[in-house]
Amino acid sequence: MNKFKNTYCNPIPLPDYPIGRQSLDRDYNWRETADPTVLYENGIWYLYSSCGMVYWSEDFVTWNHKHMEPYDCGYAPTVAKHNGKYYLCSSLSDLFVSDDPLGPFTSLGRFTLPDGKELERCYDPMVFSDDDGRFYLYYTTGWPEILGVELDASTPTRLLSEPSLMFRFDPDHIWERGGEYNEDGSSCAMEGPWMFKKNGVYYLTYGAPATEYSSYAMGAYKGSAPLGPWTYMESSPFIEKRDGVVRGPGHGCIVEGPADTLWCFYTTTICYIDAMERRIGYDPVFIDENGDLVCKKVTETPRWAPGAVADPVNEGDTGLICVTGRRRAYASSEAPGRSALYATDEDLMSWWEPADGDENPTLTIPMSYWGMNCCAVRIIWRDVGLSLCSGALPGPIKYKLYLRDTEESEEWTCVVDRSESCEDMIVDYRTFETVRANEAKLEILGWPEKIKPGVMNISVFGYWTKKENN
Repeated sequence: MNKFKNTYCNPIPLPDYPIGRQSLDRDYNWRETADPTVLYENGIWYLYSSCGMVYWSEDFVTWNHKHMEPYDCGYAPTVAKHNGKYYLCSSLSDLFVSDDPLGPFTSLGRFTLPDGKELERCYDPMVFSDDDGRFYLYYTTGWPEILGVELDASTPTRLLSEPSLMFRFDPDHIWERGGEYNEDGSSCAMEGPWMFKKNGVYYLTYGAPATEYSSYAMGAYKGSAPLGPWTYMESSPFIEKRDGVVRGPGHGCIVEGPADTLWCFYTTTICYIDAMERRIGYDPVFIDENGDLVCKKVTETPRWAPGAVADPVNEGDTGLICVTGRRRAYASSEAPGRSALYATDEDLMSWWEPADGDENPTLTIPMSYWGMNCCAVRIIWRDVGLSLCSGALPGPIKYKLYLRDTEESEEWTCVVDRSESCEDMIVDYRTFETVRANEAKLEILGWPEKIKPGVMNISVFGYWTKKENN
């Protein structure tokens, strides 16, 4: 029995991870999706992200992907439902409208100021429909500040006034300071505004100090009106994590889920090839006794999916842990500088890569000698050599995962078989019936032409119990 089937694991295993926008005109490319906006309607989750709109899910475990129109209108897309229609915009884009969250969306033109001139330097826009039917726009100019303005609810491309300053970078908020260790009090990329209203309180969240740093995080200001005045939320940053596979959770959104639960979707950093090489994760949040947003933990181990437990904040942890972390793996071959250890070192800045000519790459990972109860795996691949201009195109990586308990048998048991898969899953998370094992083996069976398969991370998840009759 696969009792952990209804779980998820960060970063989200989305199909067809898109090519980074800024790499499309280069001779090398990277995968990228970030800056999530999420809607939850009628039991369906809709996720809009930079480079790859739109994803949707009914169980928060399996995601579907559609090349909607427009497929990619710019970085940091936002979608809001207003007066029965869905409005979409992104950095420096038109405002679009649709009758369906999956599109197609039709352009309404650019945002215009009261004097008829186009609104300039509108980055990371967020459109917000309030309970009273009024409509608002929040954005950043590229400077470390967040602006806001009311829109004409019936002609939402028209601003009703000049934009107002909501708040700006404050170097006294140490986490906003630039740099990996917040060492630079003179710089900050304050970005990704998101408006969320709960119990009459307006929360205007934002990301800082920049998407390429592990110090990337999310904070908020609170107010009693959609355009302020604002008070700094003392729990800021309410979501942060500086190490591990999932790090730098910033530029995201807050969305209500089943049974009045709250969830924060966020951008996570890889940034090996480029500062824009990123993924997406999510975790439950709650509002504490001070009315502040709080996230107990940014996670990278399996959790119960939304709706599976009544209280995801306190009951969402499955108890599963990584049982292969920093275990000294050994491989059929290693490309120069791409040790097998890099597949289990819990760091996405490194990866294992088989040597040229290895047509059947394998990676074997020892676990506890007495064995672990294994029931899930997450693989984060790197498609080495990805290049559209040279014909090295993304695609599915085919593999099998085996487990065995050498105390009992030398035979391997296949627990995940993706040998016939046609899904392009650069991040793959699979659960399976619990198997006792002290070794795992990954066998790579196929990959796209001109691409070399690399493993940035493989984590087998499970738990330990005393072995019977031992």
